[in-house]
Amino acid sequence: MIIHGHEIDDFKAERKGIIAPLPIILRLVPILFYGALLFLVVVGSVALIHRSVATSRRDDVLKAVQVLKDQIEQHKRDRSVLESKIREATELESWVLASMPLQPLVVNIIRSMGPQSSIVDLVIERDAETPSQLRMNLRMNTDSDEQLERSLQVVREMHYREFSPTQTRVRGDLDYRASLLWQNPHARPQTPEERMQGEGAS
Repeated sequence: MIIHGHEIDDFKAERKGIIAPLPIILRLVPILFYGALLFLVVVGSVALIHRSVATSRRDDVLKAVQVLKDQIEQHKRDRSVLESKIREATELESWVLASMPLQPLVVNIIRSMGPQSSIVDLVIERDAETPSQLRMNLRMNTDSDEQLERSLQVVREMHYREFSPTQTRVRGDLDYRASLLWQNPHARPQTPEERMQGEGAS
């Protein structure tokens, strides 16, 4: 016997639903879940981008700091070299300034030599404690003492006054030793009253 489909439906009994439909709030849970996943993906991507940018900036800052350190070290080396050159220049300047007053003195002593006289040895040393005082040792080959007097006259014209002189003959050479004290020709001599005041102040 053949039974048609519309006739079978007629045998079904009416039944109530087993489970009630979900509330609206529960229906939003999947939407919120996928939204949270999307939010995490977006936030994670932004965080990765910021991390990459921050890492790049940190590397740039570290490179800049290293460059500055290298420049500082180079500047320190340059400063050390410059200070060394300044010290050398200062020492040279001091030597030149200390020897300048002696150059004309030595040249004039040499020029004072006559045709029959010659200098065997000439040593002029500056006293470390009293820079205005010199120690002169002059040995010359000459037959007369007139040459020594001409040389000493040149020394006096250079405003040096000799004291504690010694004069000897060594193997035919005239050896003269003396201390020279430079006198300022522009200095005004003190009056007796000024000397008395100076002694009273000391």
